Amino acid sequence: MRRTWLSYVNLSDAYERKARFLPAVLSLLPLLPVSAAFGAPMMEWMKVLVAGVGLGAILAVALSHIASACGNRIQEKLWPDWPHDAPTNRWLHPDETSVSQQQKQRWYEVIKDVLQLDIAYVIENGDANELQAVINDAVRGLRNRLWKTPQAERVQLHNIDYGFARNLAGLQPVWLTASFGSAIGCWVAYIWFHGSVLWGIVSTVIAVGAAALAAVLPRYVRQKAHYYAESFFAAAVALGSPPSISKKKGGIGS
Repeated sequence: MRRTWLSYVNLSDAYERKARFLPAVLSLLPLLPVSAAFGAPMMEWMKVLVAGVGLGAILAVALSHIASACGNRIQEKLWPDWPHDAPTNRWLHPDETSVSQQQKQRWYEVIKDVLQLDIAYVIENGDANELQAVINDAVRGLRNRLWKTPQAERVQLHNIDYGFARNLAGLQPVWLTASFGSAIGCWVAYIWFHGSVLWGIVSTVIAVGAAALAAVLPRYVRQKAHYYAESFFAAAVALGSPPSISKKKGGIGS
């Protein structure tokens, strides 16, 4: 099978391509109308840029890591006490009311069975700092155990979705600036340089869409984080072997 230049720069992984590289590229696309309005076909010089594997690879890696860094920044804004207030950690906390106590008890049993970490015991002892630490250890331990297992296929999909949404939100200053700058440039080209009105209209629509996207993205990122947490704990339960739970409740064979 022929390998693309992306495979040489560690971007053949689905997460790298979709969650990091794609948001970075999308953030630059609003510049296309203003480029066309001034008669500079951006796609042509982009093709020239990526034609050389070396320079194209450097650009791809740089964009990927810039997107990730911006995503981490917005992540810290949405969850100021990261990782302790992230859904995967928060849902295991005894004070979390969005998850039933019965569900949490089931998760505690699975975590104890798989990782030998007893969250229920720490809760009984009332040590807040130790509780935060053991919950975080449990989440990290489960994530490591789930890595590339059959149970984690859905988790990986939701992780990519979350990474894409988070990184796109983190790059908001880039694509907002590009969108509004492109709109201004296109109308300048139309009014003073006899450019096409079509590009002014297209760039304005893109700018309005970008503003609307900026308004809804934070909520969308939180929603994707919740979906990831749901699939994460579902996979953790599937990974564990909790027959003891059934026995305690008088299940089949008790």
